[in-house]
Formats: sequence, C-alpha cells, structure tokens
Amino acid sequence: MSATVLSGRRPVGRPDAPLWSVAAVLLLAWGAVLGMVLSHEGLAEEDSPLLGWVVRHRSAGLTAVFEGISSTPVDGAAAVLAAGLVTLVALRTRSVRPLLVLGSAVAGAVLLAELVKTVVGRARPATATMLGVPESGSGFPSAHTLVFTALAGAAALVAWRATASMGMRALAVSVAAVASAAMGASRLYLGDHWFTDVLASYALAGAVLAAVAALTSPRPAGT
Repeated sequence: MSATVLSGRRPVGRPDAPLWSVAAVLLLAWGAVLGMVLSHEGLAEEDSPLLGWVVRHRSAGLTAVFEGISSTPVDGAAAVLAAGLVTLVALRTRSVRPLLVLGSAVAGAVLLAELVKTVVGRARPATATMLGVPESGSGFPSAHTLVFTALAGAAALVAWRATASMGMRALAVSVAAVASAAMGASRLYLGDHWFTDVLASYALAGAVLAAVAALTSPRPAGT
C-alpha cells in the first residue's frame, strides 16, 4: 500500500493536464479547418462569398482603421507594450517565468506560421481584392493574426498570473481578445487572407498559448 494512501492524503493531479487537453482540442479544430481547406468543403466554401461581401462593403473610414491595425507601427507598438508589461512583472516578481511565457509564445507562433505556410502552400485571394501593397506567398495561416494573438495572449496570461483581482484579469483577457479579433478582421478586410486562414490562426495561437501555459505553470509545493 502506498504512503499516500496510508497517510490519508488524496493524490494531487497534474495542474497542467487541462491545459494540454485544451491544446489538443484546438489542434484538432485546426486540423478540421485544414481538412476543409484542402477539400474545398465546409467553411472553405464560404471563403469567396464572404470576401466578396467584405469588398462590397468597404468604406474610406473602415479602410483607414483596418490599414492602421495591420500597419508596422501599430504592430511594433503592440510588441513594445507587451514586452514592457511582461518585463515589469518579471522585475516585480523577480522571476524569468513571465519573459519565458512571452518569448516562447511568440517564437512558437512564428515557427508554426512558417512551417504550416511552407507545407500547405495555399494561394491567397487575388491581388485585385487586396488593399495597399499586395501580399505574396502562402496564405494559410495568417501569420499576422497568429503571431499577434500569441503576443496578446501571452501578455494576458502574464497579467492573469500577476494579480488575484478578477477585474484586472477580465480586463487583460478582454483587451487581448478584442485586439486579436481586430487583427484578424483587418487581414480579411484588406483582402490579404481568406476567412479560414484567419480561423486556423486563432486555433493555432490558442494551442500555442495553452502549451506555453502548461509548460510554465507553477508547480504546487511537494509535486
């Protein structure tokens, strides 16, 4: 009979097990989207009609907003803001864990984006539908959306762990979710990606974030 049973203590499960389950489910969701893209069925059948609808409803105001969201200065400012927040938490807690969360999430997202793009090699929408400088290369997934969502999500994860305030936690998650949604919408609006490209990016980013959260999850004492 084990010492745990003899002592009357209940065994402690791994705290990161649910996170790995989430990562697995999101990878399955991504696989489902990929299957639709390769077979040109399901949601992939709505890619062209949806993009056509977006193109017909463009306006000068919306174009200015979405071009700004996808611009290099905004991307850079978001990266600096996230890095600054995470660095402050790292200094306050005297731990490198927050830096590992951000660095591994972004690095993982970049590597995944390039790997999947190379393997899948999906064509982007026609350049005639694109606004601004036409994008080239594989469109599946949207690297902008994937990396930006990983960045925002990692910053939200660090903020969540740094405070016990549910209000602050809700604010961090809400800001990350809205910012990520805006980035994905901008890629579709500008005509650089299909809807399923963006959807797949969210699934991959979520899987990366869940894996990073699991790998950097604080272990309870004695485990």
